Amino acid sequence: MIQPIIDSSGVIHIFKGKQAEPIKLVVGEILTAEIMDIFPTGTMQLKINNRIINAQPQRELPLNKGDTVMVKVEKPLEEGIIPLRVLSASEAKEVQKAMIQAETEISDQIFKLIESLFSNNPNSIKETKQQMDIIKTIFSFPTEKLSETQKTVLMNKIIDVIFSQQDTSENLHELIKLLEQNDFPKEQISQLKNLIITTHEEITPEKLKQTLLNSGVSFEAKMKQALFDSVKIEQIKEDLKVILNQIIKEAKSQSIEEVALKAEQLLRQIDGYQILSKTYQSFFTFLPLLWQDIEGGNIAYKSFKREGKEYHTVFVTLNFKEEYLSFIVTMINKSFFISFSGQPEILSCLKDKEAILRERFQDKGMLLSGINYVSKTEELIKQWNIKEGSVSLTV
Repeated sequence: MIQPIIDSSGVIHIFKGKQAEPIKLVVGEILTAEIMDIFPTGTMQLKINNRIINAQPQRELPLNKGDTVMVKVEKPLEEGIIPLRVLSASEAKEVQKAMIQAETEISDQIFKLIESLFSNNPNSIKETKQQMDIIKTIFSFPTEKLSETQKTVLMNKIIDVIFSQQDTSENLHELIKLLEQNDFPKEQISQLKNLIITTHEEITPEKLKQTLLNSGVSFEAKMKQALFDSVKIEQIKEDLKVILNQIIKEAKSQSIEEVALKAEQLLRQIDGYQILSKTYQSFFTFLPLLWQDIEGGNIAYKSFKREGKEYHTVFVTLNFKEEYLSFIVTMINKSFFISFSGQPEILSCLKDKEAILRERFQDKGMLLSGINYVSKTEELIKQWNIKEGSVSLTV
């Protein structure tokens, strides 16, 4: 049992040492606890919600260091102590079964919504109250707590859907053509063109960063930042979401339905990327590349720390006319690791050019520690879709 602090609203707070942020418990909730240590006094050191607390068993339990158990937060006793009841094997099994069912339902809803948002069918992309309610509901789900297995399965299904539909970059290009045909303001057309990279000479770190940050996925974050920071209003005006909403408003006022529908489709796809970003705790958006045989793609970025090391990892897919290439670039401290996935012909070509790739890293003063080739995209997703402490990259 543990000694908590209970505030006036009834929320239970457990503080550890000098840490200002407490562990918060709710009566009736079930938590997973990892036994980190068992002291001679019988006190158990538990890891709950990535925080360490000590608990004193009231009877002998057949538990060992390293075991993982499920505990239920019981009603506080009169002296203010909060009992944590260890669930029996049968209870834990039922809870796990319910959790799997719940996360499967969440996964299914996310997939159905993504499928709708990226659909090429104009009737499926019109904004409806029901669709907006689903989006709001999904944003309230603890999607980041989906199991890694479930996330991998979901990502495989999502990739198939996204690649079977028209790419966001292509939709953006088509919208520009429609605007030019309907004599829309040159300023709006110019703003959209600035979001597409059409030659490899344009790919500079600054240009790519600016384009990705203006792709619409970070719009709400920019608005929040503007409340507390000196964010220039021009930076917000250049965001794709702002531009699209202006175009939709103007198109509807002129009854140009084709333009409004295309802009609305792009907005729905941005919603899809935002849902993916939340689900996979990353920055997920479309890759605005349209040149030669490349017809756009997707990019996801995330970073974290583990055992004193900094991890930065990027998951990229490039769309070609009839196939695509996926790859992951991970930087661990200052060492780089790359994994490629694609059709055998593409992988064979990459292997032939591997020496050039290593040479270019060396010319930039960067250490390329490993290159890996996998035949299935699922294996690539497993490498990217990782929990802290589970990075696995082979040389």
